[in-house]
Amino acid sequence: MAQSQFEVQEIHTKDEYARLVDVLWTANFQPYNPVFTAVHPVTGHTPEDRIRDKALDTEIRWAAHEKNPASHLIYVIDKQNGRVAGGCEWLIFRENPFPNGPQPIPCTWYPKGSERAEYTSRFLSQAFFPRQCWFQRAHAGVNAMGVHPDYRRRGVGRLLMQWGHDRIDPLGYESFIEGSPIGRWLYEECGYRRVVSLNIDLDKKDPSEEWSRLVYECRPPAILLLWRPPRGEWTEKVPPGPWAVTAETWR
Repeated sequence: MAQSQFEVQEIHTKDEYARLVDVLWTANFQPYNPVFTAVHPVTGHTPEDRIRDKALDTEIRWAAHEKNPASHLIYVIDKQNGRVAGGCEWLIFRENPFPNGPQPIPCTWYPKGSERAEYTSRFLSQAFFPRQCWFQRAHAGVNAMGVHPDYRRRGVGRLLMQWGHDRIDPLGYESFIEGSPIGRWLYEECGYRRVVSLNIDLDKKDPSEEWSRLVYECRPPAILLLWRPPRGEWTEKVPPGPWAVTAETWR
């Protein structure tokens, strides 16, 4: 199917977003992504559990989107049949999103005080710590990208990336992604380079059975930190990593 048969649309309603949530859940269980069950409210694996959990996920993520002016939810529609082929969240920060420096990231979708909530908070806080340190300035990034298995290797991911680049390149913004190894090749094709591989430390002295189970079932692969300078221009002016950018770098 040619790319002309796809259309990228920005999501404006919760019902539209629910269609993307359905695709993201399918994409992350085919094949199984162990991190997904930590960072989304997965309480069971029966059809009834899946319906309830996806509805809760939609409520939580849509509420967060509405509170965040940097959030842009988009999806790709197959114009032949109206199906959602894939989607993601583009975060376009027009000012410093971390004025107070690095902060722990709480988990609000599992019971407060539970080991599952603690596990998820530790994972997210470590995964996003470099961004909070390095990008206390305007920048952009991609979050929660997924493509339905029926549409993989058909240009859907590139369309999602291009949507964001069309908006941030005229602004001269850098872009940064906390990616998985499975998405690395797409990001590199779109002008990103890996600057660091981040291993999340989830070990605990004398762990409980529940903590050991979570480590076994949900341990993330290495997180790849990928960076794209303004307009994807890798010139001799580009420093070795985003940590070395100064106010004078892009002038």
